[in-house]
Amino acid sequence: MSEWDSASLERIASECPAFQARATARAITRYYNICFKPFGLTAEQFALLVGAGAHKDATVVQLATSAGVDATTLSRNVQHLVTRGLIFTEGGRGRLGKRLNLTDAGQALMSDVVPVWKAAKQELSHQMGDDRLSSVTKAMAALTKALSSL
Repeated sequence: MSEWDSASLERIASECPAFQARATARAITRYYNICFKPFGLTAEQFALLVGAGAHKDATVVQLATSAGVDATTLSRNVQHLVTRGLIFTEGGRGRLGKRLNLTDAGQALMSDVVPVWKAAKQELSHQMGDDRLSSVTKAMAALTKALSSL
């Protein structure tokens, strides 16, 4: 590392979108994991329930693609939620064919969890300001879209 000094590496850490995105994703995930813990959910499982509830008959691959996560990782969470009776699968075999939907228990849980999500989001808005949080959220979506075309 003779050509690099620590100040150069610190600059990379502060300027690199990938570095910041990973750190931000971990912080947001920790925050929501704490919020959803009383319901026995992780942030990723909540996102999966939202996806299954919002997109009737979506496949694991479709939900993974829209969430920007690996389908194999998502499949493990699907199995956990099926075991808990929160979602059911029907249709074809494998990640491409199985269609996911919320069960009545899943819908009831979401009725309890969504107000907690709203309160958690409101706390973030309080910490950052509504406009700034909205801008950051839109910027993340724009960055995701830009990167998907590369």
